[in-house]
Amino acid sequence: MVARPLTPEAEDFKFISIKGPCSKQSRGVSRLAKSHATKRGLKAKRLLEQKSNHNFRVAVLGKEHNALVNGSHLMNPPVLHQSLSASEIDPFGMLPVDTSRLQILLGDRRARVASEPVFSMAEELAFQNFHAVFRTGLTDPALSSAVMFSLLFAATEGNLDMECLKYKGCAIGGIRDNITCIKGAVSESTIGAILLLAGVEAQLGMTSQVQLHMSAVRQLLDLSRSDGIYLTGGIKRAIFWQDLNASILSGSDRIVDHNTFSELRWQRDPFTPSFYQLPLGFEMILQLLSEDFVEILEDIHALQCIRNYSTCEKGDPFVMAYINNYTASIQSRLANLTTIPPILKCCSTAAYICSIMLCCHPWCASVIPSYLSSQLLDQLQQVEKEYMGDEYSDLLLWLLYVGGTFAPSGSVRSTYVNFLRSNITARFRGVHSSHSKIFEIMRKFIWSDFAFFSKASLLWEEIFV
Repeated sequence: MVARPLTPEAEDFKFISIKGPCSKQSRGVSRLAKSHATKRGLKAKRLLEQKSNHNFRVAVLGKEHNALVNGSHLMNPPVLHQSLSASEIDPFGMLPVDTSRLQILLGDRRARVASEPVFSMAEELAFQNFHAVFRTGLTDPALSSAVMFSLLFAATEGNLDMECLKYKGCAIGGIRDNITCIKGAVSESTIGAILLLAGVEAQLGMTSQVQLHMSAVRQLLDLSRSDGIYLTGGIKRAIFWQDLNASILSGSDRIVDHNTFSELRWQRDPFTPSFYQLPLGFEMILQLLSEDFVEILEDIHALQCIRNYSTCEKGDPFVMAYINNYTASIQSRLANLTTIPPILKCCSTAAYICSIMLCCHPWCASVIPSYLSSQLLDQLQQVEKEYMGDEYSDLLLWLLYVGGTFAPSGSVRSTYVNFLRSNITARFRGVHSSHSKIFEIMRKFIWSDFAFFSKASLLWEEIFV
């Protein structure tokens, strides 16, 4: 017996042998044949719809549609990494998005970190891969469309073209459908889709939209607690990091902190007490430092020691999760510092940059370090006259070098280079002859030759070309 697909252009056949027309086997084979034909027919129909875009619902993207439902308030009730192939995501060609287009985007180096911090495509961050966060595939229309939207936004370098807007509209429509369904409202897929939208809007500086989306996430969290719904540790980690990063980029209010989820709890290692020391360079401003800030600087110093001396194998999921929790504690507390003097604001921003760059490469490639380098430059220009004397020369050199080292090519980096050039001989006496003397001063503060040297050397070359 031959089970034929329902479409004439399909070429796949399934050959099934049977014993007789009235046997039990023949009846089972008949059901199998019908099932196979139905699957092939659905696949053919999906392909036709993808080609004609009939499987997408284009939404009008006015202000009222950017919120999820009623201003983002709820109504009543395969591992993705660099080597991922289309067959792993969608073996039956049944995804609600264009699988071939998705595969192309996954191979685009610009989109490599587009999904972070919701989930990671980097092998070093296997503890936060797609399956660890969502437990399912990309079959949810809201999640798959949100993934496409974030990948396209990164691949086009922030250009919201028609393809981007189409997937954004589909993601919003899918989220709306999910949260109006009592059973589907609280799920990792729905939360993940909202987080991906918020991540793009944070990069665009759309503070009000970010807050609307994160407010929806907070309500979903409340529902999960009250209804006893299990959420993966991965989605909780994603909520924390997207909330923090969005707050840094857009100034949105945070909905969680480093103490909210037990999966992200961290405490000092009692077996390495000598690591937790205040770097000597900060002694000059010790009278300005609060106890909380001193403790954070001590923790960053310990993280620096771990990065410099650890023999742990790269990519070990337990170690990477521990470091992730460690940096979550540091950066969340830095973000919580308020009403501090301008010079301490500079130190806090530089410390934040260092805490990111002490981590693995995928985190370093995020948009946060470059954004903070720009922020640090603005802060330094405001305090330049007050803190340009000999008393603070080493501190100022560290701030400038941290900001310049991790600034991307462009006007911000050029300003750092000019800033350093104009002051390297006048105020930073004796350091212009060798970069080793600069690094000697850097080590008084927060500095890891192991993690920072290659990028810092490039800055040195730019200064003295």
